[in-house]
Parts: sequence; structure tokens; C-alpha cells
Amino acid sequence: MTATHTSTTTNADAIGRFVTTIGGRNFPLEVLDAARMALVDSIGVAIGGHGEDVEISVRKVAERWGTTGTAQIIMGGKATSAAAAMVNATMGHALDYDDTHVGAVAHLSNPIWAAALAVGANEGASERDILNAYIAGFEVGARVGGDGFGSAANMRGLHSTGVFGCLAAAVAAGVLLGLDEDGMASALGAAATQTSGLTASFGTMSKPFHAGKAALNGVLSAELARDGFVAATDLLEAEGGLAKTLIQDGSIAIKPLDFSQHWELTRNTFKPYAACLLTHPVIDAARALADQAKNRDIAEIHVDVNPACIKLAGKPHPTTGLEGKFSAAYCTALALTGHRATSIDFTSEQVNDPELQSLLQRVRLSPDDAMDMRSAHMRIDFTDGEPLEAHTDMALGNPSNPMDWADMRRKFMAMVEPVLGAESETLFDLLRNFGEDGQLEKINGLLSR
Repeated sequence: MTATHTSTTTNADAIGRFVTTIGGRNFPLEVLDAARMALVDSIGVAIGGHGEDVEISVRKVAERWGTTGTAQIIMGGKATSAAAAMVNATMGHALDYDDTHVGAVAHLSNPIWAAALAVGANEGASERDILNAYIAGFEVGARVGGDGFGSAANMRGLHSTGVFGCLAAAVAAGVLLGLDEDGMASALGAAATQTSGLTASFGTMSKPFHAGKAALNGVLSAELARDGFVAATDLLEAEGGLAKTLIQDGSIAIKPLDFSQHWELTRNTFKPYAACLLTHPVIDAARALADQAKNRDIAEIHVDVNPACIKLAGKPHPTTGLEGKFSAAYCTALALTGHRATSIDFTSEQVNDPELQSLLQRVRLSPDDAMDMRSAHMRIDFTDGEPLEAHTDMALGNPSNPMDWADMRRKFMAMVEPVLGAESETLFDLLRNFGEDGQLEKINGLLSR
């Protein structure tokens, strides 16, 4: 039994044609480089998340399932594709340190790479096929979430990673399972009906689990489609069920998808700081003023940001490390006091430091609809003397102010060396050059503990 389409110009058809020909494409070097950087980042932050409470909980559940398969759970054993993808993607988002596609306002790479590596291992796929599958998933997820859909979903309380990460993971898994156009349409339909994630969960273990569940649901959707499952194939159309249901005022519709004009992967953003991406321009502004503000008596700190920063990362009274990641006020206090906002700065002990708590209470966030989500303006008023001001035009890590490979290597090593020691260099090189036969077995050997 196969899915049917009422039109030859649907988004399902466009996606099907794109992903089923992905293996024959010659990708520009910058696309391959971006895909490999996303792999390095995803594995690095996942290893960095090893031992986090959410990772321990999800891993225990997956192990209790007792599944059999050849997919590698990072720093663990083997499991089925879905189980491994769930654990690994949750680990990868545990620190909130993974990359973000700003157009979709979603953390796409962790659920996609988790799905692609898990399915690829179980299916015996080549490294190049796995790389192709990741690229296909990213391009679909980013485009569906673009044109304001991701932003609108988040502002209405729906975590875009749980929505577009699920669709993207289904595409990556579907490519590796060899789905045809009809099968891919049903995989996307099955994924669309499982999208989930509430922004009200931010600051708790549920947020990283959104990425894990997106990976699990994506793999499950593709496996169902491979075995004859037929789903609705019109959910991604302008009048389809996904946008119409999630954005009920009709202000957003999924436009016809065009895969011919550009590569969304080259528009990806990597995080230099282990906090919500919306806090990054605030951190940059605070870091720019830290030396000048040192040893001066601060009265108030005024920060102008996009309204999304206040809604999603505006926790005024954080008391835990997870809450600190979603507190622009806390991140301001961190940066002004010389901290680098890495993972060690987001512990409950650090968040409750009296100096930081005193300083964050003096932060005043103001919404500015004209402000880009990647920008911020900060003014520090002192009890005496002239105020200081700084403006972040574009936060570090964005395509127009990117991290380079040296930046990424430093980030990777800081997270991986405490766990793998001297083997970190070997793992970095394998991931940095991913695409050659035999690399996945070596990578999984290093990740097996």
C-alpha cells in the first residue's frame, strides 16, 4: 500500500524528489565543511553532557528496554536505532550548547546526526551516505521551519526543536532506509503528527529531552514507512495540518519549498556559550564592557533585546544551572564578572553565588521589536560617573560572525578531553574528515565505554 498525492507540486513531492536524489549530488565544499563542523559540535557537546542528570535518566530507561542492535549509544553500549538516537540527541542538548538554525529557531543537528549515525550503523550504510542523509534532513527541517514558522511556534509556546528536529530526523533516517518518494511522504506525515515540545519546559530536563524525542520519533516514523505505514501526506502544505494547527491565527503557512536556490546548512549558527542562543548577544555586549565596569559600583544594567529573548530566556530569578541557561540577567552577570559562560558556569552552586545573584537583580530587560534576535544593546548606569554602552550587531557564532575551525577545536577539546583524554585528538580528526569508509567503526569504538 502506498501513499497518494493529489498534486505534482506539493511540498511532499518537492521533498521526495530532493532527498531521493541526494546521493547523486556533488555538494559544494562549504556545505560539506558545515556538515562536518556540525558533526564535531554535536558529538562534542554530547560527550560534554555525559553524566548530566537528564542523560542518566534517559539512558537508564533506554537500557531497561533491553533492545538489540548495532547503533552506538555515546559512552555506552549498543542498541536499536531509535533507542540510541533518543539517548544521544538528549545528551547532545543536555548542556544547551549545540548549534542552532536561526531561521527555524531550532537545534537541528543533534536530532539529525543522532538519527543518521544510529540508523547508519544498524543498516551498514557508508559514511558518505550518512553524511548525505544528515544534509538532506537539515535542508528539509530548516526550510519547513523558515519564513517565520519557527519563531511563531516558539512565541506560542511550542519548542521548534521538537517540531522541525523531528521532521528532519525522519528525513535523514528515511534516506538511509532507502525510502522512495511515497515512503518519504508517509515518514514525514508520521513525524508531523508526533511533533511536540513546550517552551514552558525550558530550564528543566524536558528541554533536552525534546531533542531526544525528536530523534526517536523521526527514526520511528521512517521505520514505520519502510514497513508499509501510510500517513497523511498533506500536513506540510500551506493549508496542511501542521502550521494550521500550531499557528491557529493563520498568520503563518508553510510556503512551497524550493531546494534549488541555496543551502540552509551554510546559514547554521554554532554556540560559543553554553546557554540559550538568545542570551548570546547579551553575553557579547557584557563581555565588551567587563573590563571598563570592573571595580565600579553598578546601579542598573539596561538591556534592549528582541522580545523572544525575554519570553524564552528571561527567567528573572534563576536558582539552578538549567534555569541560568535561560536567564539573560544571569548571563549578563556572568559575563560582566569575567566568566566565559561555558558549561562550568551553569551549576546550581555558581548560579547561587551571592555576587552574581546581587548583580543579576540589577538587570532590566526591555523588548525591542526592531531588534534582531542576534543583537542586543546594553547600558550600564553607575552610582557615580558616566554610563557605559555596548551594542552587539551580530553575536559570535552566526554566519556573518562565525566560529572557525580553531574556535570549534577549542570548544570540542574543552568538553571531550576530560572524558577521553589523549583519544580526543583522534576523535576530532575522524569527525573533522568524516566521509571515508571505515571511519564510523573507529568513531564508535572511541565512543564505546
